[in-house]
Amino acid sequence: MSPTPTARLTPEAFARARAFLLERGRPLEVARFRHAFEGGNAADVLQALRTYRNPDGGFGRALEPDVRAPESSVLATATALEVLHDLNVSPSDELLAGAVEWLRDHLHVTLGGSVWPFLPPEAEAHPHAPWWSQADPEALAATFGQFRVNPRAGIVARLWRWPELLPEGFLAQLTLETRDAVLAGLEPGDVNGHGVAALFAQTPEVPEDHRQPVLEYLRDVLPDRVAATPEALAGYGLDPLHVAPIPAAPLAPVLEDPLAAALGHLLTSSREDGSWGPTWDWSGTFPDAWPQAETEWRSVRTWEALRALRDWGRLEQR
Repeated sequence: MSPTPTARLTPEAFARARAFLLERGRPLEVARFRHAFEGGNAADVLQALRTYRNPDGGFGRALEPDVRAPESSVLATATALEVLHDLNVSPSDELLAGAVEWLRDHLHVTLGGSVWPFLPPEAEAHPHAPWWSQADPEALAATFGQFRVNPRAGIVARLWRWPELLPEGFLAQLTLETRDAVLAGLEPGDVNGHGVAALFAQTPEVPEDHRQPVLEYLRDVLPDRVAATPEALAGYGLDPLHVAPIPAAPLAPVLEDPLAAALGHLLTSSREDGSWGPTWDWSGTFPDAWPQAETEWRSVRTWEALRALRDWGRLEQR
């Protein structure tokens, strides 16, 4: 039976998810969970994040579990930036300063503007999901729209929290280029592109004259592009909770029914051990590496599920 619109995660199910995280989760998700739910120290989150940092200031070391390369990458450094943004760290934070400097140093100037390619060439030598293959670098760039929206929109949105860390005019130019790239149109199947565009459009620090046109564009296209059925939500599609992660998100009103479906799916899709897992599998490509990556994704996905259910008021109180 499908959950009612007011269905909530039971205390017993929450306890199973918590136990999974504490017993089998990565230290980073454990620290984030304790900080968000149990008054844990933000310093513990930063310490756990530090283990993925490289001496060059960037992040790697499978912080994003689908790429096992130890070398710093934009993919991993953007993931670290998300954690630092969630914690609202000070501009003087060492991890933040190093990440921003690394990102500046690895920006590529192209005819379409300045972009961040996701991975360094060295990542090809390590296990990775097939969509991250760099056997043909041009094909990877084409898959991700030459990187004009993803990952640029997410990085730019978060950097507006700390504009003082960048040269004058630098962030404004990147923001203009990002806005224009989104408004040129997103491919309907570009799951992560829509996600970072939504972050760009809903981050208050992004200047309104850049943010508002993107928000209007997404209000128009997203209702027909997000996953809205149990079958779609169980596969690899655009989860409405990724584009409207909290009830106050400006995009939430146009996604009311898909969001209800997504919350219902979360409440019925946890495993017996209390965890949520990835909806993808690359065991056929690197069978020896996938079990570890899959376990790490279960840590990430369980933390994300509990946070989403909390933010949407779907945790049952004892």
